[in-house]
Amino acid sequence: MASIRPVIRLDRFVLPRETSPTPPQDGQVQTLRGVACLLLVAFHAVGSSSASGLHLPDRSAYREFTNLFVHIRMPLFTFLSGLVYAYRPLRPGEALRFLGKKLRRLGVPLLVASTILYGLHLAAHDPVSPLSRMWSVYVYPFYHLWFVQALLPVFAVLVVLERLGALATAGRFLMVLALSLLAYWYGTLLPSDVLGLRNATYLLPFFLWGVGVHRFRALLQSQPALIAAAACFVVAQGFHGYIVLTHTLAPIDPVATRSVWTILIGMSAGLCGLRFLPRMPVMERIGASSYVIYLYHPLFVAAVFAGLGGLPALPTVLLFVAAAAAGLAGPMGMERVAARVPLGGLLLEGRGRQSPRSAPAGGEERAATLRVA
Repeated sequence: MASIRPVIRLDRFVLPRETSPTPPQDGQVQTLRGVACLLLVAFHAVGSSSASGLHLPDRSAYREFTNLFVHIRMPLFTFLSGLVYAYRPLRPGEALRFLGKKLRRLGVPLLVASTILYGLHLAAHDPVSPLSRMWSVYVYPFYHLWFVQALLPVFAVLVVLERLGALATAGRFLMVLALSLLAYWYGTLLPSDVLGLRNATYLLPFFLWGVGVHRFRALLQSQPALIAAAACFVVAQGFHGYIVLTHTLAPIDPVATRSVWTILIGMSAGLCGLRFLPRMPVMERIGASSYVIYLYHPLFVAAVFAGLGGLPALPTVLLFVAAAAAGLAGPMGMERVAARVPLGGLLLEGRGRQSPRSAPAGGEERAATLRVA
């Protein structure tokens, strides 16, 4: 008698509690955030071009280093934002309250950081809009702050998807994920980048992937899925690494020049890092301050270069280490000071009266308090 194989209906997929992989602990997620921060700060210490940072030519080993991880940095940040949202998702009837919190959490620090960054660039006579057009730094992408700005339309889309039940089952989720990949490919054709809409189409697949990896973890964190992700990462990152190390490449801009490598490497790196990367206390500490580090690290990197610029030539490695260390330690110091200043937490990180750090520790409940940006 022929055996009957069960048919898996993805549109009705339900997470069985007893077989779902254990959700990652706070330390695991913070470790990944710390790694993403380290890669980002290192990138800005090297410089986004030969005219910034260490002012190195494209053939430099430092440039190869930053190009090597270009498909991991921002996708990893975005993946973790989606993952953390999935710990504490939107509840029915709370859409306006949810969006209000996101506006406070993302919008207030974005306005403050944009104003500070604009003022410093203006004082340094860098190429920025004149005062009469200062409003443009709040409406259009402005330096590295494009990421925080682009998360606002991502969350707006998320609310719509949740209200429609488009992410309620694995089948629907996979269809939405496929549509987000189309938006990723064709997002650069949008006529305007007002409020970072083009950049939002770049982030959306990685954000949704983070949501799905937790929400449908019995499927997407199963052993076959992890094996497939590991194989994908090794092959895709290996090929990308070969190209980077055997060719002289200009700084790669994955947002402007979108490729399949960003999708393959970014998604597989997020999942593999979540399940395979061990906890590292130093990275956890850095990851706990990831938001403020993201917002303000370029200021401290630039301060180091400005301060050491008049000294006798120092070895490049010392300049790099000093700039990267300042880019991490400086914002962490700002965070400590802001915690002791009225409204400091709100202006710096968009915190409300109750700090997430005061929440109970342990497991998924604590992980739900992690930052969303």
